[in-house]
This record gives sequence, structure tokens and C-alpha cells, in this order.
Amino acid sequence: MNYPFSHIGIPTTDDKNWDGYYEAGRIHFTDFSKDEFLVEWVKFDPDSPMPEMMRTIPHVAYRVEDMEEALRDREILVETFSPGEGVRVAFIIHNGSPVEFMEIKES
Repeated sequence: MNYPFSHIGIPTTDDKNWDGYYEAGRIHFTDFSKDEFLVEWVKFDPDSPMPEMMRTIPHVAYRVEDMEEALRDREILVETFSPGEGVRVAFIIHNGSPVEFMEIKES
């Protein structure tokens, strides 16, 4: 595995200047690329269907070229979904913590 680091995501209950909202997951998020330390803040609505681990434990995220290959033989926390055009993400459990894989197709 040689996946480039993308960002760290930190769950919060505080209000921030949200850059986006993923309706299916009921997740508010900031744009990590605007943060000098690549921090993405995430806030989950009370009725979010996302797993408790994702809602309460920070995650690290890596860019992957092939999502299916990256997920092979991994413990899946959240199946692959698309929060925006050209982007697919999935979460795995690694040593008891969430890890995000991001596949971005440049247009």
C-alpha cells in the first residue's frame, strides 16, 4: 500500500462555516483543502445513518486510484458512496479506528 495522505477528519458538535452537506449521510463538512493542516471538520445530524465510530472518532483519509482494490480484504465500516461528482469514498476499520479512502476522477 502506498496511498497518499489526503486529510484528517474530526467530528464536532460545534457549528462551523460549513462548505458542504452530504444529505444522504446527513453530514455537514468543511473543505479540508482550505485548511493549512488539511483538517476537515464534520458534524452529523442527530438522525444521521452513519455508524457511531464514524460520528465519534477522528479519521485519516488517503487517496486511492482503485477503490475496489483498496477495499479488498478490508473490514468495511461504510460502503462506497459519492458525496460529489467525480468523488467516491468508503470507510474501513483499521486497528479500531475509521480510515477513509477517496477515489477522485479528474475531469
